[in-house]
Amino acid sequence: MEKKTIWHTMAAVDVRFLYIIIVIAIVIPLLNPIGLPLVFLDEVIDTVALMRSIPPGSLVYFGAECAAENSAELRPPAVAGARLMYELGHRIIIGGFWPDGCILVRQWLTPYFEEMGAVYGEDYVILGYRASVTSILDTARDNFILAFSDRDINGDRLSSMPVMAGLNKASDFAYCFVLSPGGPGTGTYTTAWRATGEVDLIIDVPTGSMYNSAGNNYQSGLTAGLIGGLNGGAQFEQLIGHPGEATRSMDAQSMGHFAIITFLVVGNIGYFQIRRMEEQEKEAIKSGGS
Repeated sequence: MEKKTIWHTMAAVDVRFLYIIIVIAIVIPLLNPIGLPLVFLDEVIDTVALMRSIPPGSLVYFGAECAAENSAELRPPAVAGARLMYELGHRIIIGGFWPDGCILVRQWLTPYFEEMGAVYGEDYVILGYRASVTSILDTARDNFILAFSDRDINGDRLSSMPVMAGLNKASDFAYCFVLSPGGPGTGTYTTAWRATGEVDLIIDVPTGSMYNSAGNNYQSGLTAGLIGGLNGGAQFEQLIGHPGEATRSMDAQSMGHFAIITFLVVGNIGYFQIRRMEEQEKEAIKSGGS
């Protein structure tokens, strides 16, 4: 008679129980980030150092180039980037050429700005969506307020806002921080402003699908910083001391992978152990019969 072992017991476990364990392993980090160790890339470390090297009071441009389908990847670095800019005392000008970009970024950032005490019109402003990207960025090289028709997303005058003080043209920006799931994106700003010598420092924040090309641009010196995909966002959050959505997502991904790999390893060990015991039992029966 076949002897039952722990391997037989584990092999008989209902597969639905394993699914439940995987779900638990994923949900726990989403509710409470663990902060599992990450490999911090030099590009992310250097980007944070670059932002911290810019003096307080400097003007920075935040490119809200995104859509709803990019939210999972771009919201975490957008929130972390805006938080760091405000903590460093940078004045944030948010503009974008994707129809939903500025609306989405306003939804993402407003709760954090309110939490930190940032004042609209003094610490930051949202320009709103504009359609004619090439002509606007070209005009902004000489007259930024005119390029955006002296109006923000709410229709209020930009020229009357303290945050705009000293902003005459694109070259007044210390750096650009650009979300980039495609075009318009970082390439648009490098062509319009960096290639013409207006803004030397452009930080690229691409989605994972754009990371390879973004990495080439960073390595060649075309961009000054790079925060790529959800993994880059998690590194960025931890480096600035504010673990958030990206950290939770990476923790959940890691825990889910760990659970699946554990089941695969244990399952294979169990399979070969049971197979070995069955072969030994067959050999014992043959020996007894002879």
